[in-house]
Amino acid sequence: MCNTKPFWAKKNEEKWLQLKFNIDFLKNTKIKYGELHCEYCGKKDLVIYDWCEKINHYDVATVDHFYPKSKYREYKRDEKNFIVSCYSCNSQKEDKIWPKEAIKFPLNEEKLNNLIEVK
Repeated sequence: MCNTKPFWAKKNEEKWLQLKFNIDFLKNTKIKYGELHCEYCGKKDLVIYDWCEKINHYDVATVDHFYPKSKYREYKRDEKNFIVSCYSCNSQKEDKIWPKEAIKFPLNEEKLNNLIEVK
């Protein structure tokens, strides 16, 4: 557990707040569902790393913004827009919008059905 803010947080407070928000989302999701897996490819046993830990790209849990925060700033902290993703899928998706059908392993079917609809 990291007790201090990273040095870069002073220069980029917004990035720091988003990172903390994402980590909290992942922790709460793991508590709620008992595990984390990639909702795109199904990769199991994803790990939540704190900001100060060296991550393993193979098993890190990431938050994918289904509608990319670069294009839809209003949804950057809307958990209805969050998809648990492995590093590989999140990197491949980048800031594209994939079809809802790409979410093959949803943690929550109801959430998938209520995914934000952007026109």
